Amino acid sequence: MIKRLLGSAAIMVSLGLASGAASSAQAANDQISDTQKAQFESVIEQYLMENPDVLLRAIQNVQVWQTAEQARKNADAITPVWDALIADSSVPSVGPADAPVTVIEFFDYHCGYCKRAFDGVKDLAEQSDGKVRTLFVEFPILREESANAARAALAAAKQGKYMEVHSAFMESRGILDEGQINDLAADAGVDVDQMRKDMQSAEITGMLAQYSAMARSIGVNGTPAFLINGNMVSGADMERVNALVEAGLNEAS
Repeated sequence: MIKRLLGSAAIMVSLGLASGAASSAQAANDQISDTQKAQFESVIEQYLMENPDVLLRAIQNVQVWQTAEQARKNADAITPVWDALIADSSVPSVGPADAPVTVIEFFDYHCGYCKRAFDGVKDLAEQSDGKVRTLFVEFPILREESANAARAALAAAKQGKYMEVHSAFMESRGILDEGQINDLAADAGVDVDQMRKDMQSAEITGMLAQYSAMARSIGVNGTPAFLINGNMVSGADMERVNALVEAGLNEAS
């Protein structure tokens, strides 16, 4: 019986220290003498040494708690970013604003995984009969040329040519240097001179800064990253993306 009680105490102490319940343990410690405390700690230590499986279970419980807590924090951070992006008409998108499922992609034009996922991302909206809206959020983090390409795409959007340029950049190979950006934009029907002027505008600079801050605030530190109706998918896991889209469509039907 005593051993069973000590086992319960060991679990409570282990979990309490790791999950923020240390204050309760401290309150109990304040009511016993140093000698009693030392004896109690010795008994707990001996029990854990003789029963390491108890400590392992406690650690596993803490890890489960930490995972759940991180998920809760991520959800709390995602909500304001999600609301701001879907309400911002300046964010390039495909599909109707009232679509029951929304997909937001953070990407970089020099990200091989983004390029690999591009056809699947494009199909989400184009083949959904208006039931999916996809937002494209520029997040150029891989190299300086990525920032220039992002500026060019957003400048092209001011001419109504975002998707044409976005597709051209995603389907390109190699580094998008100044010459290639100009050539691809021209082939997409963009007024390159005007695009170059708009690329340096305070508006586009502000958009990129805002997108970067949003991405960082929800823990996005690589590309691609997706938000599907508020759920995050990191990496080019299109199977997971498609599953969440399907779940959203089923829920809306």
